[in-house]
Amino acid sequence: MNSTVLWKERFSLFMQEMQRYMRYIFNGHFVIVLVIGLGGLAYYYSQWVDSLDGSFPAALLLAVIMAIPLTNSPIYTFLKEPDMFFLLPVETKLDDYFRRSIRLSTVFQGYILLMFLAVAMPLYAAVENGQLKDFFYLFAVLLVWKYFNIRIRWSILHYQENSVRHIDSLVRYLMNFGLALLLFSKASIVYVLLLFVVLLALFLYFEKATKQKLLKWELLIELENKRMMAFYRFANMFTDVPKLKEKIKRRQWLNPIMSLVGYRHENTYSYLYVRTFCRSSDFLGLFVRLTLIGIFVLLSLTSLIPQIIGAGLFVYVTGFQLIAIRRQHENMIWHDLYPIAETVKNKAVEKLLTNVLFIQGVIFALVALFTNSLIAFIAVLAISIMMILLLKSYYAKVVRKLQHKWD
Repeated sequence: MNSTVLWKERFSLFMQEMQRYMRYIFNGHFVIVLVIGLGGLAYYYSQWVDSLDGSFPAALLLAVIMAIPLTNSPIYTFLKEPDMFFLLPVETKLDDYFRRSIRLSTVFQGYILLMFLAVAMPLYAAVENGQLKDFFYLFAVLLVWKYFNIRIRWSILHYQENSVRHIDSLVRYLMNFGLALLLFSKASIVYVLLLFVVLLALFLYFEKATKQKLLKWELLIELENKRMMAFYRFANMFTDVPKLKEKIKRRQWLNPIMSLVGYRHENTYSYLYVRTFCRSSDFLGLFVRLTLIGIFVLLSLTSLIPQIIGAGLFVYVTGFQLIAIRRQHENMIWHDLYPIAETVKNKAVEKLLTNVLFIQGVIFALVALFTNSLIAFIAVLAISIMMILLLKSYYAKVVRKLQHKWD
């Protein structure tokens, strides 16, 4: 068996899968909202940076943030569940396969580091008097450091115990924090080299300690599946993803909310979709995450206009992604047996979206009232209602497109 050919085949299939869903993700409204949102964030970020002086602990803040992408070191193995049986006998011949995976992981995560560093540079330049040449030096050092983080993580994955992986993440975060702090505070290169020697010693130790250990196939496949499922859950907000394995939880504490839907014939689909929303980790989790992030953003934006824009964007993004609940049961034929018109289903989803987004809008309006004024409360609530109406119009287009497809 040629492990190089196998890796190239797996990588080709992976890229085809990414391209298949990316064309749905970066299409239409999402790109518009993304551009507007990033533009707004960039503007207020630049305003905030301009207001800082030399006493601001920029190096400390940047070290805390940059240590996160340095520590998080997933390895793209492209392994599948049958590999546990078919590749296990040839494990010793897969060295080139996993070397290629490590190199690819370094390249992919190098792009993430590049984006983090690009965002950090305005703050670094304003407070620490950083220059353009510093950017290339910082990126080169961080990329090499990242490579050794990935190599150490690969060695750690040869251990079965969860505690070993947790300790590894903690130790590497502290070391990555130390390196970033030295770099952004413009410490002597001697200290950077000393810390690099410690990292190199750690790398060599685990390389030797795990040299005779066998691969933990179940763990590697589980991590690969989790990585792909995270992407599929995101892609499912824009199109159907047959491979998505959804997590369902009973959540008895939400029974009072679910009981608000009357147990009547005309509420059949409302009953179904309210329970789908409450018991699906994807949809409820999405709503909770975006609401909490929105609250945090509004708390940091105390001016009226930024709060209006921020609240409107979060309501729109939440609603746009929750529209995917309409397709949640499309591949199941049992609900087609209901003697209920298709329009009732569409209205049930529309009603659910309206109620959920209105609740989110009220929460944002209360935050605006707490941090600003009554006018801000009214304005945020008004923009939330406008976004709901806009999404209802978009949802109607989605329904017409689906009906045209079925016809």
